[in-house]
Amino acid sequence: MSRWSSSSGRCRNEPSLSPRRGGVLSRDIRAEARLLRMCVREPEEVTDDEILTAAKAVRDWHWLAGTADQHGIVRFLIRAVTSRGLTLPQQASDMLHESAIAQTAMALSLESELARVLESLEGAGVPAIVIKGPALARTLYDDSLLRPFSDLDLVVQSRDQAIAANGLQDCGYTETAFGPEADRQAHAGHVHEGAEFHRVFQAPCGSSVELHLDPLQLGLRPACEEGRWLRAVPVAGLPRALMLCPEDQLVQLATHVHKHGFCRLIWLKDIDLLVRRYFLDWALVREVARAEGVGASVWYSLRLSRLLLGTPVPGSVLANFRPALPLRFLYQWVWPPARILNLGGFMRRRSVQFHMAQSWSGMLPSLILMGRRADRMHALLKMTVHVSPADVSSEVPAS
Repeated sequence: MSRWSSSSGRCRNEPSLSPRRGGVLSRDIRAEARLLRMCVREPEEVTDDEILTAAKAVRDWHWLAGTADQHGIVRFLIRAVTSRGLTLPQQASDMLHESAIAQTAMALSLESELARVLESLEGAGVPAIVIKGPALARTLYDDSLLRPFSDLDLVVQSRDQAIAANGLQDCGYTETAFGPEADRQAHAGHVHEGAEFHRVFQAPCGSSVELHLDPLQLGLRPACEEGRWLRAVPVAGLPRALMLCPEDQLVQLATHVHKHGFCRLIWLKDIDLLVRRYFLDWALVREVARAEGVGASVWYSLRLSRLLLGTPVPGSVLANFRPALPLRFLYQWVWPPARILNLGGFMRRRSVQFHMAQSWSGMLPSLILMGRRADRMHALLKMTVHVSPADVSSEVPAS
């Protein structure tokens, strides 16, 4: 359990703030999205009556079932409605159960592949950190099937990258091209602040492995990678594997969900459970987040998690991560809370990641919205100097 009580920062009711202050009016939130969020909240954060009332207001059960699938929360929805004796329309019920069966089959297949890959890496003397799905399902969720995942994400150290790639190929995996990494390689000779993006490997069975050299994938050389490896811990129930310590896990999860525009509720649920399960060293979280330039990402992710799921984050903690007022307004403009409350988050990846793009417009968003601005500006200037007229003209659309 977290050292913070569930009453601290509790926000069961929907917000009703003035839009001028970045708040959201209850009437702007669709009933289907409200019910889904309630189903994902912890039991102490929502009552049966609230869920039953929310269910009565639902009009589009097809949208609700499809959105639950997109957000990875199908089993949360099934558990919440069945435990309260609710009967769903047959079509929606069939959709949910088909999704649940498919997710279970996917998890079993990927678990088998993960064991095989980790055994191969261990035989080659390569330590690996498992991030996201498999590690979180084991350590945060009371039922691992509540946390679906569709691929495997492994972090290895730079010196082990070639050995790890060979190990994956020995397991039958084939590397496939990843666009951002190809762009980075084209400019790696003159932009030294950049870092490698993940490499993607596919197996004949359909399984996918993403091989990372750092878990944040910001496009910049990580500032704290050595410390992350020193703080890594074994994964319960997963021999041969490591996972990030809770504090590094929080930074990674916040950066990841921010990078993807808060487009899946299950990723905010990861943060919600992490805060509840561990006695977090918030000073370490802040230190790592500031060093990596993602303090605002942690602030906004925690803020949204508290807003959507009632995550017990004390106001004093949020205040320690809160950026300057202009940046707070920009975050609410780029990633509007009302849209995220309605489960309509969307990706603005270049607002978070530094991409080796051949235009200022491709690199400016993250310079404005993220930290480590000196590193980003230095890289941007180098990119500008080395852009050829042909590169620039190729980006201008034909009239």
